[in-house]
Amino acid sequence: MDREKMMEFRRLLLEKKKQILDRYLKQEETMKKLIDEGITIPEDLEDYARIDYTEIVLGELEDIEIEILREIDKALERMKEGSYGYCEVCGKPIEEERLKAIPWTILCTEHAEEAEKNRDFTDRRYKEYFDRISPSKPPATKEEHEL
Repeated sequence: MDREKMMEFRRLLLEKKKQILDRYLKQEETMKKLIDEGITIPEDLEDYARIDYTEIVLGELEDIEIEILREIDKALERMKEGSYGYCEVCGKPIEEERLKAIPWTILCTEHAEEAEKNRDFTDRRYKEYFDRISPSKPPATKEEHEL
């Protein structure tokens, strides 16, 4: 994957992370707790990459949000290691459209379909979560939903 594409997916991952955290950072009670703990509120997208999750923040998040944040951080780490964008089963590049829909995914479409048949497929739950909290986004098409 070229550097420009990698930066595009990094930005997308950070935007998803920001989207989750902003929901809580905007709540007055949460803001007060964070300020009392000496935690500063991120000012730009790159600041979100460096956020450590305190017990205060984790206590305010839904379980799925915590899972997504952890998956995003793992994806950012894979970018540093050079393994981002490759299927963990077959080692082939993950399709770009799939990465755009679920930028933290670790499976290509073929192996994601196999995984979905065998267990609760977390990528779908993550996508459904973002569809639920993003009212401005139009409903997913059938093709997007299958990714």
